[in-house]
Amino acid sequence: MFAGLRDRAHKRDLRLATELHGEGDRLMARARWAEAERALRRAVELRAARLGAEAAPTLETRGRLATVLRQLSRRDEAEAELRDLLVHCPAVLGEDHAITNEVQISLANVLITQSRPDEAADLALAVLRRHPAPDELGLAAWDTKLRARAAQGRHREAAEEAQALQAQSAHVYGENHIHTLKAGSDRVQNLIYLGEFELAEYECRALIDRHGKQDLLWLAVINALVIALNGLGHHDQAEITARHALEQQAQVAQPSGDMRLSLSLGLSRSLGSSGRHEEALRVASQARAEFLHTPGIRVTLTAPIATVTAKALLGLGRLEEAEAEARRAVAFAESHLSPIHHSSLEAATTLGSVLAAQDRRAEAQEQLTLCATTWREHYGPRHPRTIATETKLAALLRP
Repeated sequence: MFAGLRDRAHKRDLRLATELHGEGDRLMARARWAEAERALRRAVELRAARLGAEAAPTLETRGRLATVLRQLSRRDEAEAELRDLLVHCPAVLGEDHAITNEVQISLANVLITQSRPDEAADLALAVLRRHPAPDELGLAAWDTKLRARAAQGRHREAAEEAQALQAQSAHVYGENHIHTLKAGSDRVQNLIYLGEFELAEYECRALIDRHGKQDLLWLAVINALVIALNGLGHHDQAEITARHALEQQAQVAQPSGDMRLSLSLGLSRSLGSSGRHEEALRVASQARAEFLHTPGIRVTLTAPIATVTAKALLGLGRLEEAEAEARRAVAFAESHLSPIHHSSLEAATTLGSVLAAQDRRAEAQEQLTLCATTWREHYGPRHPRTIATETKLAALLRP
């Protein structure tokens, strides 16, 4: 009798765990991350109790849970969970198992947001060797690899990879599939870093038309459009676009502190470029306050926040404060980013501009010479940043 009761309880719990896992997947698809976490945690508990902590279904649900933690910006928790899974999955399931490879891709994506792109690229390449595109895992690994390349400052390579991924995904899934659109979004981000603002604007508008709905991908493309418009000197349009997106982002099903801060920085740049430095500083200061008080926002936003703040202070003539902010941005970039990453170079160039404004000519010349050389070598002589830095340096060298 008792054995029969135990058997029925065992089966009941496993059915419930399966239902909770499925519910977690459905909630993830609707970007209801907090609810998905609750469902998946309960599913993990039931599967671990009835099947064991290292059973394939338990590991699969833990992998889903780690993805949810990443989406909730709880990246330290996600990394710890994924690293533990990466110990057990290959041993239990094998290196070729889909769950093992999904865990590696998820961990790589976490590492990118934690400023560790070299480790991320290695993980993505390992998956690609086992699952070359165009299967689902291969496309996901390819996308992760190109994002790691961008984080390494290899923006030309990343843009070309994104274009190839976009074409492959369109061939397999269609032009309006989320994989295809995501590759297009990755591409425009890197086109912006390369200073190809007209092409980036054109491709952003095409992606917005094709996607047709307001979600996190839409916000990412809008953010890229704001940067492209600023790069083209269309600061009024950039301001309007950024403000509209900031108003709409609260209604997006998958809110993102990272994206909200990126849009705020774009707005601050628009205002500063229009000579509205007090407003630019206020927006940048609000962005920093949110950054400091919102857990899980990408640490890599530290440098852009400090750089934008330094530019606003420079515009206001508050040079000592501007230097402190610029040095903060440079120090972070030196310890967390590639020296040729766009954010690293922008921070260093801003510091050179501040030194020049302070009439510290020798220091400014040394700083701007290094920046101009690096811009030219890695981004080309026609990149707007190369031209602007060389122009500032030439003015500094005039007697």
